[in-house]
Amino acid sequence: MAICEVEERSLSASFYVEDGPPRPGVIVLGGSEGGRPRYLARLLAAEGFSCLALSYFGAEPLPRRLVEVPIDCVENALDWLRDRSDSLDTPIGLLGASKGAELALLAASKWPDAVGAVVAYAPSAVTFAGISPRAEERRRSSWSYRGAPLPFVPFPSRARPALCPQGFSFAPMYDAALDDPVAVARAAIPVEKIRAPVMLISGGRDRVWPSSRMVGMVKARLGEHGSQEVVHLGFPEAGHSIMPWAPGIAMNRVGRVANWIRLAGTGGLFALGGKPWANRAALREAWPQAVAFLRTHLR
Repeated sequence: MAICEVEERSLSASFYVEDGPPRPGVIVLGGSEGGRPRYLARLLAAEGFSCLALSYFGAEPLPRRLVEVPIDCVENALDWLRDRSDSLDTPIGLLGASKGAELALLAASKWPDAVGAVVAYAPSAVTFAGISPRAEERRRSSWSYRGAPLPFVPFPSRARPALCPQGFSFAPMYDAALDDPVAVARAAIPVEKIRAPVMLISGGRDRVWPSSRMVGMVKARLGEHGSQEVVHLGFPEAGHSIMPWAPGIAMNRVGRVANWIRLAGTGGLFALGGKPWANRAALREAWPQAVAFLRTHLR
């Protein structure tokens, strides 16, 4: 497998591809843990794709925190991957998890001609506020485009995370934010502009944010305005961790399908939700279907 590190065109990424003829391209976007989702890109490269594990914050020259992160980096990544001789010159797949799924849906709606398929694990239906330990930064958008912040759904002033046995759960804060219909209408991701087929994957016991609720919002908007193929894999007893996670994230002995996470540098535990057996079952079922979905629609 050929691997190269990419530090150009304002990109911070790692590229993976097996030897052989040109392959369909996929960009992989991790969540709010930051960094490059190398593990996922390596898995997909072994399945016959040319894969770019893209970092969008937390590394130079990118923003340090997930606040007003330029979605332009995905446009640059699309151009970079399409220019590769070992990638097919065809629309590219986007696979994102959590905040990366939010970004994937945003990017697919912004550059519909460049995207051939979207797989969104635990996605959002709107642009949310930034993620930062600084209160003033939590009052700004997560994303920007060409220097201008995107409209976002703010957290209510009294919203707080809930404490559960596995750690802090942020789902109540996001649920409360989604109860503001004016903010939701202003910051809804225009998924109807996406021309590619979309796969949405969610757990009914997600403790990070209400991904199943937001999948319903995305499906409703696509049903009303869109015409593309939409596939939803819903796992009622599973949580947020239903995909192969990077080994560098410290988790409990259940491993990549745990129901809590300790993110590096935070010192705290954060609940992912779901019953461990359901998370394992969701991972076993969803990942092969996600790979098959990409293989079917990227040619």
